[in-house]
Amino acid sequence: MNPQAVHLPRNARRRHLLSLAIVTGVAVLSLPNPAAADTTIRFLNPDGLFKPSTFSQVAITEGDKVVYISGQTARDEKSNVVGVGDVRKQAEKVFDNLRIAVEAAGGSMGDIAKITTYIVGLKPDDRAWIGELVKKSFPTPPAHTLVGISALATPELLVEIEAIAVLD
Repeated sequence: MNPQAVHLPRNARRRHLLSLAIVTGVAVLSLPNPAAADTTIRFLNPDGLFKPSTFSQVAITEGDKVVYISGQTARDEKSNVVGVGDVRKQAEKVFDNLRIAVEAAGGSMGDIAKITTYIVGLKPDDRAWIGELVKKSFPTPPAHTLVGISALATPELLVEIEAIAVLD
């Protein structure tokens, strides 16, 4: 597979040349930094903020490659929607698709620093099972924003999750 490379202009503040590669719905942003030996993601729940068990309040990253993963839905490889009408089954497929996407970029679920989850018709009780899926899917829960919405791109889709990962 040949990724398309798009070169962006030099940023006056950072003085780094940014390159962006688009690979099957995964955008990879590389910042040249010879001093960065390892990827590090530190997750914090600082004093003064509540201590959640299903996400981290802050993710601090160090690394050469930032991976932006497009919103993943409950579609299989043939574009069939898995779990039509069942938000929990769809969420499980979405997390599986997220894993496939980050692994395609050379990472793992542990490299994901931030996710944003969109749920059609979100109810307060949904937070518990969504939190359990997050805890089950990640070695340390990443920073996470949960958003209730009225609709996604097609009516049968009930869940979409986008992610940002940092790789070395």
